[in-house]
Amino acid sequence: MSAEFNLLRLPIYLQKKTSNSTDHRPRVAARRRAEMESRLLSAALHMLATKPPRDILVNDLVNLEKVSRGTFYKYFDSLGEVYQQLSARLEAELSPIGDHFVSSIPNAAIRVATGTRLVLNIGSGMPILGKLMLQSGWPMEHSPGIFLANLDRDVRLAIKQGSFNQMPESIASNLVVGPMLGGLHSLLAETCESGYAEQLTSRILMSLGMTREAATEAVLLPLPEMPMQPTGIIGEIMRLSHAAR
Repeated sequence: MSAEFNLLRLPIYLQKKTSNSTDHRPRVAARRRAEMESRLLSAALHMLATKPPRDILVNDLVNLEKVSRGTFYKYFDSLGEVYQQLSARLEAELSPIGDHFVSSIPNAAIRVATGTRLVLNIGSGMPILGKLMLQSGWPMEHSPGIFLANLDRDVRLAIKQGSFNQMPESIASNLVVGPMLGGLHSLLAETCESGYAEQLTSRILMSLGMTREAATEAVLLPLPEMPMQPTGIIGEIMRLSHAAR
């Protein structure tokens, strides 16, 4: 009797077990991999809540999760890759929320001002988030590009509307991103006076061609309230930030 014939004569429940067994293991492996990656990413956020990034080591993550260094390197090449993946997931969660409010503003220069102030205020208000932005090289490195794509769109429109001087979009975007990240670093170091985010944003707008009066008016507009759901990466950052207070 052939093996093929025997299979056809097996009870139905055994046939199902035999036919599905080859599909089961890959699904289990994929789930376990996702769970371990999530644990290590979460451990990195916990470390950012308690230490300066320069003091965090791979050993901190593996000790917290009680796994081996070999396990860590099975999933990530370095701590930098951990930060980059966290930052990419965070951008995917936050950028659509912020752009929902920013893109409804008709004046593109005010869009740029509002987006810049949102990054500075949210990043400094939740230091874990701010440290992650700086440590990962966001938004220039290994990013989904959502923030930069939206910024380029608004810069292009602001030039067309006559609010900014004529210049290549890449130069205009760099005039926003560079000072913005430098300002976030200063805000996290708590060396800034009150109103620093608005003062910096005003200077950025003037470097792009706005008059002092127009730039000052743009940064005095109230920021939109961004409803952040307590889920995903941002949810964990919110919980850790609340616990750290």
